[in-house]
Amino acid sequence: PASVQHAGRNGDTELARTERRWHGGLPIVDLARPKLVEGRHFSRDRASAPGVVALSSHNLIAYWSQKPVEKQSSNEIELFMAVSTDSGGHWTLPVLVNRSTAQPGEDNGYSSAAALDEKQAQLIWLDGRNWEKEKRVALMARAVRVDGTMGESRLLDGDTCTCCSTSLVQTKTDLLAAYRGHTPENIRDIALVRLASGVWSQPRIVHPDHWHIEACPVNGPHLDADGQRAALVWFSAANEQPAVKLAFSSDGGGEFSAPVRIDTGRTIGRGQVTLLPDGSAVVLWLENESGAAKLLARRVYPDGTAEGVLEVARSTNISYPHTARTTTGIVVTWAEATPGSRVHVGVLKTHLA
Repeated sequence: PASVQHAGRNGDTELARTERRWHGGLPIVDLARPKLVEGRHFSRDRASAPGVVALSSHNLIAYWSQKPVEKQSSNEIELFMAVSTDSGGHWTLPVLVNRSTAQPGEDNGYSSAAALDEKQAQLIWLDGRNWEKEKRVALMARAVRVDGTMGESRLLDGDTCTCCSTSLVQTKTDLLAAYRGHTPENIRDIALVRLASGVWSQPRIVHPDHWHIEACPVNGPHLDADGQRAALVWFSAANEQPAVKLAFSSDGGGEFSAPVRIDTGRTIGRGQVTLLPDGSAVVLWLENESGAAKLLARRVYPDGTAEGVLEVARSTNISYPHTARTTTGIVVTWAEATPGSRVHVGVLKTHLA
């Protein structure tokens, strides 16, 4: 374990880091939990992470992407879910959520989930079934329930970036989804859709960066919400100027403030954001320095002021970080591919978290 201290505007911020190492997919540390699923060809795309959404203290829904067993040589991806009604003690057999109809040359996945109530969740994902004919990837949504049943799949946006991760959060009254949009001119800016009273809104661009790029940057946005407060972080390199940007909302995502650039230069994006009770947000992102990747953290306030930058980790190969707010701080995870394969787990603590 290691710790780093950083003086913040309203108090000390302490990062306590612990490590658990994985070798060949098997954890050294026995977490005393039954395996959810094994023996499947899981997606190895680092931008398409699995997840678990808590509907209540007992009801959990896990979701992940994998290749069809009978089509290992194809680019198709299937999205599965499993349910636990005893806080993760036991899990149902996996249930297929999407239709595995992606065409050769494109996959789908990059799913996110948020609770609707104690019995059901909303899943969103990218679907590449029309890639071969139309060169388009779509954003889809579907309600899934703890009894294993599902609602109808819904089309939210028929033209999105092909392989940027999505983000979905629950606000006080609605669901809010963020993803990288796409136009026929290859403009790839961040788009939002909202689910209110059972109806999805039309897509809208949260801030027009006008980033023109011919291929997908594999660099999706991330949302966090607390009541009607929301925060959105994203990466853009419009005009060959890479930047990590942050915007706040006080009305559940109806409107966002003008974005604030929070990186220090040479950023490669992959941002994560977590709201704190005082209205500020902690952002994590990656930057490059002399061939090494640095995982950085910074606290930013709604008025645009920001504290100093905290270096969380440095390595030649850091994968996508992930964060989650707890009652004691912010849990941060990231993977490093050299040497071997390691998953790091840290806790970012503030006196307001």
